[in-house]
Amino acid sequence: MKVESVIFIINNLISKRQYGNARDLIKKEWTRITEPLNFSMLNSEAKEFVKVIAKEQEIADFILLSDKDKRILNMLNEAVREVKLPYARKLFFEHKELFQLVHSQKWLTEDARFMCFAWGKNA
Repeated sequence: MKVESVIFIINNLISKRQYGNARDLIKKEWTRITEPLNFSMLNSEAKEFVKVIAKEQEIADFILLSDKDKRILNMLNEAVREVKLPYARKLFFEHKELFQLVHSQKWLTEDARFMCFAWGKNA
């Protein structure tokens, strides 16, 4: 596919807020998208999105976790935030190894980290 077509599709996806599809296409066409001439053809939102993806790729912690792991961590954060502690505790004990990883701790909110620490001590 021509790079102009790819850029048009990315701009269109970003304007429709279809970030998952845009992320997949950007990662697939990363070398062509990040060339200065091609990068300048992206709209401002798409440029910012590419910059976010680039920053994520620099951070090793982001790469170390799978999408499933990130989803589980976010579910625990949400359960603690909404004070659904029995569900949050169940998640913690089902995935105890995940919550003990150092790079997983960075994904947890302060309250979720505290709850995990407490559950870990009581176990």
